[in-house]
Amino acid sequence: MTARREPLPPGTVLGNHLIERLVGAGSSADVYLAHPRAPRPGDPGSVAFKVLHSGEAGQHVARARFEREFTIASLLHHRHIVRMYDHGELTVDGLPTPWMAMQYAGGPASDVLIPGPATEPDLPTIVRVATQSAAALDHAHHHDVIHRDVKPANILLTSRTASAADALLSDFGIAQFLDDARPLARNGRVRGSIAYAAPELLQAQRLSPSTDLYALACSLIEWLTGKPPYPRQTAFAITYAHIRDPVPPLTGRRPWLPSSLNSVFAKALAKDPGHRYETCEEFVSIIARTLRDVTSPEPPRPARRFGWFPKRDTDEGTRAEGRR
Repeated sequence: MTARREPLPPGTVLGNHLIERLVGAGSSADVYLAHPRAPRPGDPGSVAFKVLHSGEAGQHVARARFEREFTIASLLHHRHIVRMYDHGELTVDGLPTPWMAMQYAGGPASDVLIPGPATEPDLPTIVRVATQSAAALDHAHHHDVIHRDVKPANILLTSRTASAADALLSDFGIAQFLDDARPLARNGRVRGSIAYAAPELLQAQRLSPSTDLYALACSLIEWLTGKPPYPRQTAFAITYAHIRDPVPPLTGRRPWLPSSLNSVFAKALAKDPGHRYETCEEFVSIIARTLRDVTSPEPPRPARRFGWFPKRDTDEGTRAEGRR
């Protein structure tokens, strides 16, 4: 069955809320901004509604993942984890289609922090977002939950202004409890984003909180350097690199970064999970101390052009494949 792509119209009623507009469209679900029809004491003013596509609603795996996201995330109460409010169903194309209401972040995903070829990383914002994400992950781990899909796209920002942005960990669709941390889906494919996947996940070994720490370290490398640790051309090459290749030094991409970060990330991305840091907060606190007095260099100014020669087109490049 083909998944629904037509967005819900403004004014659609979901629970006690009215849809205002579409704010995000994914491969299996859409996210809408909504406001309460009749505000009650304690109700949030703005809510994000995630609605599974009608074509996915009849698919057992997609529906189970959707329901798992609400069930697990609703057990976690932390200021840097997206809060879950309510869930239910509506009928689309004759099918019962699940929805969930959650905290509205207000800003974009943190992949906007990834510097481009002509920009430098925003260190204060990256350190703040990483510190808050680490606290959120350690909170989940304390409650025996492994996120399993940590990446910049799943860490939302609360503001479009960098200096005011805080982090919200989101998307617990493939999260699992520690006593059920199976790494493979039914069809044998890895569940999670391969650019951030720890070796134990890729090799069908038992997962642990250290698996999330590895993914957070991959995200930090991308925030700081513009690329994940192993930007290869194919999924096989990325997988091989996670399992076999040495951790690339950050100073090879950003020479002005402190060289001591190379060993910090080498430990965070150790092939053996037992050799990594004990907690996400321990790891990120070292990053924060190391970068405390570091300032990103000013990007180079474009060269002045003289005479009548036409401006040549340049290729600014694209972000490395495999990040998704």
